[in-house]
Amino acid sequence: MFLKFLIVRSLLFEEVNFLHTLLVELCYILILFGLVELITSHKLKRIIYIVLNGIITILLFAILIYNNYFGYIVTANALKQIDQVGTIKDSVFQLIEPVYFILFLDFMAYIIYAIIKRKSPTIIEGKKNYFFIIAVLLIGIGVAGSNLYLQKDTNIADTVAAAKKQGIVTYEILALANNYIAGNNQLTREEIKQLPTQINELKEITSLPEDERQLYGIAKDKNIIYVQLEAFQDFTLNLKVNGQEVTPFLNDLIQESLYFNNVYQQIGPGNTSDAEFMSNTSLYPSAWESTSETFGNRVIPSFPKVLKENDYKSLTFHANDVSFWNRINLYPALGFDQFYSSEFFGGEDVIGIGPSDEVLYTKALPELKALYKEKQKFYAQFITLSSHHPFKIPETKDLLDLPKQYQGSLVGDYLQAIYYTDQALKQFVAALKEEGMWEDTILVLYGDHFGLQPSGLQEQDFTLLAEIFGRDYTFLDQFNIPLIISVGDQNIGEVNDTIGSQIDIVPTVANLVGVSLENNHFIHFGQDLLNYPNNLFGMRYYMPYGTFFNNEIVFRPIESFEDGEAFNLHTGASIQDFTQYKEDYDKIMKLLELNDQYMNSLPIR
Repeated sequence: MFLKFLIVRSLLFEEVNFLHTLLVELCYILILFGLVELITSHKLKRIIYIVLNGIITILLFAILIYNNYFGYIVTANALKQIDQVGTIKDSVFQLIEPVYFILFLDFMAYIIYAIIKRKSPTIIEGKKNYFFIIAVLLIGIGVAGSNLYLQKDTNIADTVAAAKKQGIVTYEILALANNYIAGNNQLTREEIKQLPTQINELKEITSLPEDERQLYGIAKDKNIIYVQLEAFQDFTLNLKVNGQEVTPFLNDLIQESLYFNNVYQQIGPGNTSDAEFMSNTSLYPSAWESTSETFGNRVIPSFPKVLKENDYKSLTFHANDVSFWNRINLYPALGFDQFYSSEFFGGEDVIGIGPSDEVLYTKALPELKALYKEKQKFYAQFITLSSHHPFKIPETKDLLDLPKQYQGSLVGDYLQAIYYTDQALKQFVAALKEEGMWEDTILVLYGDHFGLQPSGLQEQDFTLLAEIFGRDYTFLDQFNIPLIISVGDQNIGEVNDTIGSQIDIVPTVANLVGVSLENNHFIHFGQDLLNYPNNLFGMRYYMPYGTFFNNEIVFRPIESFEDGEAFNLHTGASIQDFTQYKEDYDKIMKLLELNDQYMNSLPIR
């Protein structure tokens, strides 16, 4: 068992100290084995050993797989969503490295031994040395307890650094404890009333009157369509490979739209569902668990609810099972009047984990047409699926003619998936125009999260990305997602390079449709990117807790601010002296704390 921990640590961390591993990991093994050895029945003891071995091995296996793609040491909280794996099994299988199966060698040896022996040998139990067993147990408890005590107040931002220093089991225990403590911190009613002012002060925002805001109300009373594009990264826009545009339709669309090219993802463990949450609430997602699982039973202030007060009907279309990521509770919590899921879309033309984007748009359109004919204003959210990892688009679809070096690579498959997404979207917009609905529509397109995670790429993929970018692929490229807003009857054609994030989508769209968030007492942590260009926002899952972006830099801590790293947001160059940004770090930590306390204060439905 200790050897398994040593193997896992060697796969997770660049450097592994044998004595340190002995100190931080072995103590828990001694506790477990000491407790089992107190059992008198040899048969029961053997069963418990096998079960414990199986549970621990599977957990270590899951940690390796999760880290391989997300670069994050998954906590027991996030592992509670293990039932979601069946839906994304193709993606999971691609993340498993053959070396991981070394963890199961002892099980294979045991099975072979059992087959050869067939009949268990007679066990003659000697007299137990309880003094030795209890001594081992106490040593384990003493070392584990000391480790927990010494680390209990140590907040290490980077999860990999935390697990390396504290030990994998200690890291998991402290994560559970911290999540429990954080989950019980709430705001009073009076504190909630003061929260908008406090947020604006921390972000240095002075509210502008409506008549002074750029583009305020230009889409007033128009139907709103959100399209959340699966795994869509910004670099694919205006990209040509072998003389072919990867996103020809979107390249044309942004010529008449608002295009924000410096927007970054902020999702947590809930991934796509967290992006849905943020784009409808302007709140940060949960740091340790899927937000839909943790807060799906709450009364959540949301954009659909604000729009309802302005006579909109809200619908959401997602061709997957609505129980995935607990959307069956998330959608009512967000105030959607109706949701359409796999039961509605059926099993036609499946790509990856659900019906194709073509099916999504084609089957949803009649629902929108019916509302349009009734002159019922609507807000419709679409969650696309076809560009989901591992990006396998059938050859029967219209595909790019990629050079030989791209074929069989993850990057090549990804570009094909993005091209398909673009073409399906083209058909949808064409249908809206054909039905006469386009001019009465504001279309909001944004990526939910990265598609190409460095820890999941091969050498071939890095070479291809270097060719595309003309430099090394960085985490800024990875987290940069597009935000495109098109108002059907207006040719805006503006590229806005304001630094933004997913929590900024609601305030920006609200400004365009002329809906006041302040008058609705809608507490939001994002800002309107058109009128408040000086931004400060955080990220805390795929980057260390406390990572922040401002107009100049992106900063990521390791253990704390002092040992962190700062990079120029525009050039990617490393910044050696970042002490002047300590105030922004403190502000973002406070904003994240206020966000979580506010969400904990939301009432149960």
